[in-house]
Amino acid sequence: MTRIMETRNEIRPNLPQHPGTILKAELRERGIKQKSFAEAIGMRPSHLSALLHGARNISPQVAAKIEAVLHIPARIWLNLQDNYNLDILRPCEVVDGYDSQIQERPVYALAESSQEEKSLWDLAFRAGQKDAIDKIAKALKGIGLSDKQIKQVTTLKFL
Repeated sequence: MTRIMETRNEIRPNLPQHPGTILKAELRERGIKQKSFAEAIGMRPSHLSALLHGARNISPQVAAKIEAVLHIPARIWLNLQDNYNLDILRPCEVVDGYDSQIQERPVYALAESSQEEKSLWDLAFRAGQKDAIDKIAKALKGIGLSDKQIKQVTTLKFL
């Protein structure tokens, strides 16, 4: 009996993750209170709470406001939302050897990395998108890393 194996070039979490949960984690990491963030982006606190809990989606207008305050490109937030929307439409797939529980993110090492770099990597990992990694590479270039260092960082192998 011949077994056919399928190869995929995409990374998808076991369960779809709403971008609001990623935003919530980002706010917590930065020590930003939800109420003050809601005021900063001109949103009612109850609407922000709904977004952080996945009951509201990130629109282009909201993504632009988030970018203005957190300096994380609006395109990343919109890509996260688009991927979430697609993932909730796809049937869940069970892969041999993996349980249905959400796995912890792998540990990664960046020599002398700043909190901003770590946050960007967290976003890229969760989004699983090449364009996010390209934007991270551009941001790393902007903070003065050499091309060799950027290549090392963007081709990290997770443990």
